[in-house]
Amino acid sequence: MRGETLSEAVQYERIEMLKLDFFEYIQKNHHKIDEKLPVFYGYVISALDSSFPHLDSRDLDTFLDAISFKILETSPRAADAGFVESVIENAARFKKGKKPKAGLEIAAGFRMVKAGEFAHAIPYLRKYRSHDIMAHMTLAYCYYVLSLHEVARLGDTKTPGEMELRAREQMLEIARTHRSIKTALPYGTDPALLRIFWLMITCATEWFPSNPAFIKIGLEKAKADHNHEMRNEMLKIARNRFFDDMGFLREAFHFAIEEGNGSEAAGVVKQMRQQAPDSSEPVYYGMLLALRTTKRSGYHTFRKQAEEKRMPPDVLGLLDLSFSLFSGLEKDVYTRIRIMRDTYPSLDHYLTLINYLSHDILSEEETRGKKAKKAYLDSMEAYCRRRLLPG
Repeated sequence: MRGETLSEAVQYERIEMLKLDFFEYIQKNHHKIDEKLPVFYGYVISALDSSFPHLDSRDLDTFLDAISFKILETSPRAADAGFVESVIENAARFKKGKKPKAGLEIAAGFRMVKAGEFAHAIPYLRKYRSHDIMAHMTLAYCYYVLSLHEVARLGDTKTPGEMELRAREQMLEIARTHRSIKTALPYGTDPALLRIFWLMITCATEWFPSNPAFIKIGLEKAKADHNHEMRNEMLKIARNRFFDDMGFLREAFHFAIEEGNGSEAAGVVKQMRQQAPDSSEPVYYGMLLALRTTKRSGYHTFRKQAEEKRMPPDVLGLLDLSFSLFSGLEKDVYTRIRIMRDTYPSLDHYLTLINYLSHDILSEEETRGKKAKKAYLDSMEAYCRRRLLPG
């Protein structure tokens, strides 16, 4: 939203409150709204113009999509194709984007799915399958559910029928065409939509067991939603099927660290070493694990191996500095910073920041120390990854 004197956060909160007010009104008065859609949409636009005269066109369109979906979700006439088209036409008149019907027709398709009208949902969703990954997943789901009806009718479970083949085709297309799991749908967190996503990812991992793309999509979604259960499930499958994929092993290591599971992280490091015995990367992750436990013997064992595998000296120096820092060796920390400044002049700006963070980490203020430690670890690991990992 642009042109307002209020901060963006306050503006967002106000428009969300207005949206909730309309949701409540729709819930209580859907029969009146159904009969007078043009009047209702005129009222919505009037309220927006009055409260947010400089509302960005994208935010306006998103607001109207959300309102329209709420109407379709609430109205008992939502399975009526004529009523659905009327909602789309009335809302589209006020939208300002290049494709005013896109979000509305996706909403209509999803509403029909929730009503069990899978065949009627397909034409709406198919047009916009490249527009949004959740719309594409829902399209695949429609074909999948229709395939179950096909099996129930024909009784043939030996070979996939036409609808299942179409569902599989859509999942392969999703893996090829969608580069992100981000959705622009204002109802993207709807529990039904999330269930559809995970059901289709599960189906795809069974249909295409040698294709890692679906596990990658699932992992990205699980991380974005902070869904620890599904992140764990995806990583279990990945470590079993793609045990030599260092990308999945990195994800598994960081997940184990986030969960505070040191033994699991150690198991991942062991698996890394088995799959990449000549690489310094598994040794690096072993050193990262030792940093968190501050066990001197474990750290120095991995450090010796790192030297043997010719780990870059600046990375080794930074890891040594980190070990001293997390072990609380204050004098050693500042000595190492000074030595690294002399040895690597190009890192002076970065080491200045490390110096400031070190003061906070070594301070007795617990909250301040924790924040500084996280910031330091994120920065240090990003630097090391750039130096060690290909690409």
